[in-house]
Amino acid sequence: MIEHSPTPYLAAIWQNLSTSVLLLDQALTIVYVNDSASELFGLGQKRMLKQPIGQLFNHHNIDLARIARYALDDGVDCQQHRVDVVFNDSRHATLALYASRVAIEHQRFILLECRRTDDEIRYDQASQQLHQYQAARNLIRGLAHEIKNPLGGIRGAAQLLQYEVDQQEREECAQLIISQADRLSELVDRLLGPNQRPRKAPCNIHETLEAVMKLSALDNQKQIKLVKDYDPSIPDIVIDAAKIQQVVLNIVRNAQQALVDGGIISVTTRIKHRLRRGERMMKKALLIQIADNGPGIAEELRETLFFPMVTNKEGGSGLGLAIAQTLIEQHHGMIDCDSWPGHTEFNIYLPFDNQ
Repeated sequence: MIEHSPTPYLAAIWQNLSTSVLLLDQALTIVYVNDSASELFGLGQKRMLKQPIGQLFNHHNIDLARIARYALDDGVDCQQHRVDVVFNDSRHATLALYASRVAIEHQRFILLECRRTDDEIRYDQASQQLHQYQAARNLIRGLAHEIKNPLGGIRGAAQLLQYEVDQQEREECAQLIISQADRLSELVDRLLGPNQRPRKAPCNIHETLEAVMKLSALDNQKQIKLVKDYDPSIPDIVIDAAKIQQVVLNIVRNAQQALVDGGIISVTTRIKHRLRRGERMMKKALLIQIADNGPGIAEELRETLFFPMVTNKEGGSGLGLAIAQTLIEQHHGMIDCDSWPGHTEFNIYLPFDNQ
């Protein structure tokens, strides 16, 4: 703990930050840089001072006008998460920028923080490719397993049919071939996902969730505790109640199978405002959260959880969550999962303003 005034330490701390920091005046001219900024731009601090920020690049897609308008004029923090730039020495970089207004001696300045994200992006891309590769392998293995059994039955029945002369035996072989062909057709249909558009109507979401809770209570051999935390002020929402019930019931039953005696599953409803996920924006959304205190989802499955044929359950098809995601997307909503040992939660967001 520092007992003296922190002022003597500030310069050392400021200059040794890993984040590049620039101070811009109202004309977007540089009035201060730290050592990290000098290293990032490949220029000495003296050469950077009094230079307009835009002249430090051969090319950039920084929205300087937006930064000036929001950060300087309105005093609203401004971010650009992925900015491609080419410095004057022809080096390329991808930056994350954060701009905020600061007042020094009654003057307004922009504090611009820059951080290179090239390595993070490459790591994320490599990680995503690996997860996609693993998911593709799991899909192929799952398909091979699901297809091989009925094909074996069809082949065996066809061989018997080739030599069988008894009419009853021939009919039984033919029926076996039909049933196994139907099984393959059903598998293909499930892989393609729901092919019927949702039939939407105004719905009290809590009535739909109550049906799920009753069905779950009937199949509760492990005596799992089911907890409800509803917001009674939530208005009716226009959805296909049967499809949303299917999604929630699938998640609750997955949790029941993962839990041991004494486990707890909670179902919560809330209203969320101005919710953003990637480029998707919901002004007002219903949140349905299904949480449990189970062992958590295996780390190797988390990145590909909603891919088809991804499962670690004995005898599971791995299609439940893939279908759930399709049903939620048909409602222009979103579903995500957060999990760690002792806690797993699925969050379903359904918009009120896109119905």
